[in-house]
Amino acid sequence: MMDDKGQIAVDFLLGISLFLIALTFTVQFIPGMFMSGSAGESSLDYTAYRTATVLVEDTGWWGNSTSSGTDWEEHPGNVMRIGLAVDDDLSSKLTNSPNIISRKKTLQMMNVDKTTFIEMLGLYNNVDDTLFAYGYNISFTQDGNVLMLNNTSIIRGQIVPEYKETTKITRIVLMEKGTIASFTGDDLTSELVNTATINITGPFVENITIQICDLNFTGLSPMFLNASLDGTTLIQPSNYTVCKIDGWEKSSFNGSLSSPTDVLSFNFDKELFSSSSEYRLDLEFRNVTLPTPGPPFIDYNDWNSTHYEPAYLVVEVWE
Repeated sequence: MMDDKGQIAVDFLLGISLFLIALTFTVQFIPGMFMSGSAGESSLDYTAYRTATVLVEDTGWWGNSTSSGTDWEEHPGNVMRIGLAVDDDLSSKLTNSPNIISRKKTLQMMNVDKTTFIEMLGLYNNVDDTLFAYGYNISFTQDGNVLMLNNTSIIRGQIVPEYKETTKITRIVLMEKGTIASFTGDDLTSELVNTATINITGPFVENITIQICDLNFTGLSPMFLNASLDGTTLIQPSNYTVCKIDGWEKSSFNGSLSSPTDVLSFNFDKELFSSSSEYRLDLEFRNVTLPTPGPPFIDYNDWNSTHYEPAYLVVEVWE
């Protein structure tokens, strides 16, 4: 009779060996599957994401012993949280308009002192109760350039270093850019042949925009010729610019109108309307009929509303 004591089957030995190898591999490999990088990189990812989210989805908040609200830009000395989303209800910390950015809040953000800015947006790391500020660069851009509001470049922080790893978050937003009035060809008033006349009362804090569509063509090669203010011919691009738009897309415009559905967008320098008086703007066309006679002339201020344009918020942080 064979004595089997102390013997281990070869199949069992092979199986347990493979199991231990697989277990060792799993223990070493699996944790790395759930980590995008080092702890520092994870912290930067979170900081950049949180900062971008707070800026575009939060209205901000201020408060003191007697009152509070979302209009912190009017109470910068009592700011408790910085956010740039437009206000729906000054008494509510929630907004129904995320990613729609307030011009006033954005300009006030540029005036917040560095220490408060870093603290409010959490642009630091806490190591053993010691705060280490991150490097950061926060900007709004449009058409590849830093966005300008009220002659102010909307960018805060340091130049992004080439020699450091950074984390970058980009959010598309709608930025408040002054006022706009939209007219059809039938809305426009005319005293002179082929010339639309619009009354405009200043002053304005930002450039103003006039959009015109559905013009009535009366002959071959209809065109926009020029713009004049109180009888003085305006000059492109120093006084104004004009382009065609399709949705949010802008395209160059040489004056030729190809279709009645063309949408023209005129952007006029706010400095043209610097006093509290009424100005007469004339837009001269060729082979375009404007059926509504004037005076009285249509008034820009009666038709205007807040104007928003697409832009990008770019948040970049590093250690």
